[in-house]
Parts: sequence; C-alpha cells; structure tokens
Amino acid sequence: GTSVESIIATEDRGIFSDKLNEINEKLAPSFAVKTVEDALEAAEKVKYPCMIRSAFALGGLGSGICNDPDHLRDMATKAFASSPQILVEKSLLGWKEVEYEVVRDAADNCITVCNMENFDPLGIHTGDSIVVAPSQTLSNHDYMMLRDTAIKTVR
Repeated sequence: GTSVESIIATEDRGIFSDKLNEINEKLAPSFAVKTVEDALEAAEKVKYPCMIRSAFALGGLGSGICNDPDHLRDMATKAFASSPQILVEKSLLGWKEVEYEVVRDAADNCITVCNMENFDPLGIHTGDSIVVAPSQTLSNHDYMMLRDTAIKTVR
C-alpha cells in the first residue's frame, strides 16, 4: 500500500512542489501559503491571473483562477474556510490538460494503465470537462515524455 508519508506529500501543496523540484520536474512558479495576506503577496510574484489550489481538498474545492487582488482575497478567504493551506501559482489557463494513470507495486514495477486528455483546456475543472482516453492529440515524443514524467513522479 501507499505510505502515509506519500499520501501527505501528495495532499500538501508545498511538500508536493518540493518533491517535484527534487526530481528536476518543471512546474509552474508557485507558493504554498497559510494566510490571505501571504496569498496576495505570492500573487504579486507570479502575476495575475493566478491559480489557487486548496490543499487537502478533493474535487477542486476552493480552487480556481483569480484575475485581480479583490478576486483573490474573496477566493482565498473561502478556500481557507475548508483548508489550512493554499497554493498560489502562475496560471496556465488555456494549456492542454493530460493525466496518466500509473500503478506501482511493492517491487517498484510501474505501468501506465492509460493516459487521458481533457477536451477542454486547463481552467475547466476536470469534473466539468469531457475526458478522452487514450489521448488523441499528443505526438509520440510528448506521450513518452509525459509517461516518463508520470512514472518518475510516482516513484
């Protein structure tokens, strides 16, 4: 089974970003924060529009695109009502969203069961988007690069 430490690392936005940096994976500039004021400071660093993501939340609860400081203040206040931490990151609005389902066993064998791409661009919550599996628009190079990244992340 998955260790408690690994579960915490995937739910805590700051730890997860640190773990991706440790394996030299690229990610959007981001800051894990615990107050609305810190969120506003972080947004000034990544610029608007920015994305906020609640830690320890399922289904995107408390997450979304913020267009300006007033919008961020409102969304962050709501996010902190259900989460002790949020991630403020550079918005990737309009980018393609691709997911890989990876299974890993106790011997560290990994397989990618399938990959999926959202029909809608990033910014539409996955639960509200059409998902196509397997992906249809990736080149073989991109498919393999993302597959390798997914396996590297799981390990």
